[in-house]
Amino acid sequence: MKGLFVKELAILTTSLKRNVLFVALFYGFISVASRLPYMAYALAFVFTLICLSTISFDENSHWDTYVRTMPVTPAQIIGCKYLCTLGGLVLGMLAATGIIAIINLVCTVWVSDPGAISFPADVAATLLVCGGMVLLFAALLLPLSYKFNSVNARSWLFLLIAGIVGLGGLLIAILPAELRSGFITLLNNTDEASALLMLAALFAVMLLVYGISYRVCVRIYEKKEY
Repeated sequence: MKGLFVKELAILTTSLKRNVLFVALFYGFISVASRLPYMAYALAFVFTLICLSTISFDENSHWDTYVRTMPVTPAQIIGCKYLCTLGGLVLGMLAATGIIAIINLVCTVWVSDPGAISFPADVAATLLVCGGMVLLFAALLLPLSYKFNSVNARSWLFLLIAGIVGLGGLLIAILPAELRSGFITLLNNTDEASALLMLAALFAVMLLVYGISYRVCVRIYEKKEY
């Protein structure tokens, strides 16, 4: 299985190295220059998307036909892709944290701008929200990519997201007004520690969804003919 990780790393360091460096430097420069951390948080999504883009390279090179002749199981092939994608998310979150730390340093030492300083609790909460959304995105896109190919998977993903958003909006609309207002009041009265705990729990749920997606993707890969 080590060879699978080496292959993924080779794609990222040869074909996508310039893109990764450009994106990291661009987002970092914009965030520090404007003293706004929002661009930095986007790195969690961008780095994950870059790792997901290796599926297109696999399709163009007919990698899946070749790897079927190697002594590796479908679970290992798909597991490598899922772990690399998760690694991209972790790397993006770490890069975002580093950029925000630089912004705080600039605002403290060189520029007197206390309003631009991000507090640790705010950073943690935002990273948990961004990380959870990216995990859900990857959990939906990976099985669709192996089922329909990477190009058609995007169309199916947009339809699926539109359906989820529409269903969520419908559920909110049919809820009684008292229940909606009570839920909003509960959120407004939640203290910082409880809010972080709830966000951490939601992130854990997204990790569970990601794990379920892996099992589904393995089944799809086992039944697909190359």
